[in-house]
Amino acid sequence: MICLGNCFYPHLAQTFFNFLKYGTTFYFLFVFFSNTLAAQEKQPVIEFSGAYTFDLASNLYGGVKQGNAYLGNVDLNFDFETERLNLWNRGHFFVYLLNNHGNSLSELMGDYQVANNIEAESHTRLYEIWYEHNFDFWSILIGQHNLNSVFAISETGLFFINNSFGIQPDLSTNFSASIFPLATLGGVISWRIWDRFKLHHAIYDGDPGTESNNPNSLNWKISKEEGALLINEIQYTTQKDSLQQSTFKFGYWRHIQERVVDQVSYSNSQGVYFINDHIVCRDKTSGGTLSAFSQLGFSLNEHNPVKAYLSGGLLYKGISHRRIDDGIGLAIGHTYFSDSYQSNFKKGLKNETAIEISYQWITKGRWTFQPNVQYILNPGSNSQLPNALMGLIRFGLYW
Repeated sequence: MICLGNCFYPHLAQTFFNFLKYGTTFYFLFVFFSNTLAAQEKQPVIEFSGAYTFDLASNLYGGVKQGNAYLGNVDLNFDFETERLNLWNRGHFFVYLLNNHGNSLSELMGDYQVANNIEAESHTRLYEIWYEHNFDFWSILIGQHNLNSVFAISETGLFFINNSFGIQPDLSTNFSASIFPLATLGGVISWRIWDRFKLHHAIYDGDPGTESNNPNSLNWKISKEEGALLINEIQYTTQKDSLQQSTFKFGYWRHIQERVVDQVSYSNSQGVYFINDHIVCRDKTSGGTLSAFSQLGFSLNEHNPVKAYLSGGLLYKGISHRRIDDGIGLAIGHTYFSDSYQSNFKKGLKNETAIEISYQWITKGRWTFQPNVQYILNPGSNSQLPNALMGLIRFGLYW
């Protein structure tokens, strides 16, 4: 039964209260920092940027239960160029503050891949803080860092809201990774062999903790028990008519940490992934662009929950001359569960598929609006759950 009446209005009132509660605070923060930056020079010593994203969502059918959710996310970024600080050349400090608040959408849907990419517990945290130094053809980065800002990125996939199109589940759920909303300490070395060929290597603390025991991301600990994550990625880009045409990414990861699965101890797990972004065609008359993406990942160990992952999608940007920045896209992601994970369910567990269609309307100001519909086949948190249908509207404010 679709819940649109009695279950909607109480949640709508709570949603409005939450918007006033958090929105007012962040509005004053926005005004404060905007005035501070306006008083600086044309090239400020500190560059500040931010965004406030909030979603009004409803699980309309199936899943665990029908209901509504409100999810909010605040990003505050500070960039420091050492040259502008009159220190040394080619240095870059970065600080990223993050706040999440609201309800859980996946608790209503029961999905494994997580339908909303800003879902997190309600905390304010120091998400990232790192220093990067650039040399002629390579760079080194050290600090608390989000792995997914360098590795396993599909530029086309970032348009979509389902979490798996941003960071595929064979990476996000098979081990403790330094990703949203919990980043951890690490080091990244990047090499630019030539303009079209890049290499990235990184090592991270193997266990960033949980949102509950590390709510502000200040619990730094490096030990043998924490383990380590090693990840490497090769990137190759092709061009056509001096424009980027395709990007190919191949990665290998290894997570080293003692884990017990089904009363058996394992010391490490490994996997590989492949990502492709491709420009299918460009309309020189209207300026529109049709692009496609694909993700493929495999776990090389049977004890990990996700054995394999496959996804793909299409995105068309430039709907018309008047809506040149708007985009509409369709994406499908399929998660293959391992026998080890399926054995936890008495009646077995079918593989989960997420289907998403989304439209993004970009205003001439700082606002974006993104209606979104997702249909989840075989929600993977419970073998008895019916397929789930979810709809949401995402509002974004950027400065």
